[in-house]
Amino acid sequence: MTDAELPLADLTGKARIRHVALHLFAQRGCAQTPLRLIAEKALVSLALISHHFGTKLALRDAVEKYIVSCFEKAVDGIPQTTLRRSDADAMKLLVESLERVLNSRAEIRGYIRRAANETYTTASGAALIDALIRMTESALARMSLAGDRDGAWQPMQLFLLVFGPTLLESALQRRVPDLFEQGSAQVRLRSNVRLLQSGFASAPRAPTLTAVPIERPLRVGALA
Repeated sequence: MTDAELPLADLTGKARIRHVALHLFAQRGCAQTPLRLIAEKALVSLALISHHFGTKLALRDAVEKYIVSCFEKAVDGIPQTTLRRSDADAMKLLVESLERVLNSRAEIRGYIRRAANETYTTASGAALIDALIRMTESALARMSLAGDRDGAWQPMQLFLLVFGPTLLESALQRRVPDLFEQGSAQVRLRSNVRLLQSGFASAPRAPTLTAVPIERPLRVGALA
């Protein structure tokens, strides 16, 4: 059972602080969330927050490490026996594990979306986005799906495909109101898997050129 599935009262003080901070940072942003409010919602003292995390920035870093770890644990949960399957099957399992976290954790989606928006004005959101791209790169390597054909673009391509609906959730919900509900999530997953699996099809061979004899130019001097 994960922290998100446990009642707040059943979490340790440190986990409770991080849990509440994640939700409040996702809703309000780190800068607009006072530590006093976190302490109040987590039912702890300010001294306990200081004891476990020191500063609000350190607490934010702990929240972001936790977010990345949720995806890492999801990927690590893929049974090793399935890694011997085809590349297409391995990609399906990888995408499913990542999207399972996004579909079930609205607070994580909200935090990631806010972090991405903050990269336009400050550098504070860039660290999380970079960490998620590195996580995606490591996941591809673990599933033996990393290739050298596309270089650094491959993990970013997978990141954009899987995390894109989260980054653009507010805009996309105008067209798909139930974007992250089970029905729409399953349709999106199938579509993403088909798109990614198509990349493992054998590339068409270039047409073979037929050799055509080349006529040598007539040398007038040679006939004299």
